[in-house]
Amino acid sequence: SGASAVNPIGIGIGDHAQKYFLGAVVFNLGIVVVFFALNYVIAWAQVAWLSVPWETAIFYVRAPGLVYIPMVWLLTGTSIAASNLAFFPSRAPAWVAIIGVLALALCVSLPVAMWFLLLRKSKFQATTVLDPKINWDAAAMVKAYNSDSDAALLADIAM
Repeated sequence: SGASAVNPIGIGIGDHAQKYFLGAVVFNLGIVVVFFALNYVIAWAQVAWLSVPWETAIFYVRAPGLVYIPMVWLLTGTSIAASNLAFFPSRAPAWVAIIGVLALALCVSLPVAMWFLLLRKSKFQATTVLDPKINWDAAAMVKAYNSDSDAALLADIAM
């Protein structure tokens, strides 16, 4: 069996020495695409049968964020398999090495894309919420919030 941490499906593609690495690249990408499509099929079903607005349906299925789980789980194995395809081209036909280079470029671009789309300061919408049970300054700020206006609290937070 060819199943491993790199290729969880365990199916090789072709009859060359790199067949399991090629299988890992193809099937790992396929697993992520299936998760991505499944998110949107479920959202579409909510819109079609439950009359839920599209934005709400996407929120309910956490699309495309739920795809992050299989993507991160499979990213290491996919990048290892793609590296093997790209850096050892003599072990398989040339088209396999090309697929390896493209897959490796995709693996490298995913964290960059995630930063660009989600984690840049202009896109990131998270805020810090201090716990008054742990932090005395937070307790004072909560007290100020309960007694003063929002502007006074924001001024305290900015300091």
